[in-house]
Amino acid sequence: MERDRLSDVSLLFVSLIWGANIVAVKYLLTSLSPLNVILIRFITGSVLLFLLLLFIEDVKVAYRDMWRLALLGAIGITVYQLFFTYALKYTSAVNVGILINMSPIYGGFLSSLLGYERFARKRLVAIIAGFFGVFILMAKGDWGALLAGDVRGTVLALLASLFWALYTILSKPLLEKHSPLKVTAYSMLAGSVLLGCFVPVFFDPGELAGLSLTGWMVVIFSILFSIVIAFFLWYRAVARIGLTRTMVYQYCVPAAAAAAAYFVSGETLNIYQLVGGVIIFVSVYLARR
Repeated sequence: MERDRLSDVSLLFVSLIWGANIVAVKYLLTSLSPLNVILIRFITGSVLLFLLLLFIEDVKVAYRDMWRLALLGAIGITVYQLFFTYALKYTSAVNVGILINMSPIYGGFLSSLLGYERFARKRLVAIIAGFFGVFILMAKGDWGALLAGDVRGTVLALLASLFWALYTILSKPLLEKHSPLKVTAYSMLAGSVLLGCFVPVFFDPGELAGLSLTGWMVVIFSILFSIVIAFFLWYRAVARIGLTRTMVYQYCVPAAAAAAAYFVSGETLNIYQLVGGVIIFVSVYLARR
């Protein structure tokens, strides 16, 4: 029970980090291209995670698990990040923010289908309610938000959501054999190696040279907290409390992002965001029981 409470607290912390990271990445995109942001964050983050693994535990992994970890990295780091970034290019951030949060619904059904977890009716209701809470919070009263933007962006956002669900689900059998740190480090490294294929064409060191001190501080936060710490805590929660209960905390990310935008960027909060936030936290509470 104590482990469960610790996992819940750590997942709320992850939600706060990823919510603040949305504001941080939005700031970085004023100076860096989307692919430059992805490359610098994930390549550097994967190196740091692997160095941490070297100091803490044995790095040996059986060959039969190596390809699974590589597949995990390709799905959750390379493909997901590219789909997510280009979804933002083709459609509105509101549209992407709503559709990306369908992953707990996908995750619940897929984990049940694959036999990892029983998808209880009460938890299904809580997950669907949480999604509507996200919709209310992100749309801010604009009920036609999902119709905005290019169809390509909508499709890419839906695919990104599906790949994030797969990324979390496919980690389950690996976490039964390896530590959360090892699974995080190896999958991140594999995904970053694939991202490295884009470096010769898309990486622009001149953009990084022009970053201000504030920009570099934001980069450091985005790497250390949203990648190294948050990804490790996410996988540890999957190992301890299960897939569905972990994934429902993703709904807290847009609420945390709205709060971060309010405190950091001075953006206003309206009644729809407050109502959506309440629905989200009630749904998370119900889903975790």
